[in-house]
Amino acid sequence: FFLDPRRTCKVLIKDMLVSPVLDELLQLRDDSSNWDDERDARNWFSAHNALRVYSQYLELDVDHNGMLCKSELAQFGAGTLTSSFIDRIFEECHTYDGEMDYKTFLDFVLA
Repeated sequence: FFLDPRRTCKVLIKDMLVSPVLDELLQLRDDSSNWDDERDARNWFSAHNALRVYSQYLELDVDHNGMLCKSELAQFGAGTLTSSFIDRIFEECHTYDGEMDYKTFLDFVLA
């Protein structure tokens, strides 16, 4: 997401090499028995973090339609997002009939 800010679906190799993302992806190749809770929590691509973000999404989706509306997203971060900030997110991000899917939520969380 942040390596492709223009959304061209392309990432330059040099950008990937200097990014901390590559290190985190390579850490996943390590033997899982070498992982500890602290290292797992720091890696955005770990199973622990993937489940944590997905669980957040499911908890926010109170109407269980698989999408987040503005009022549901407003509960993210203990309700600390302002309504103008949420409006701006929905203006800039791809939505479906004014609701955010999981991929867009994931882009938002990782940004």
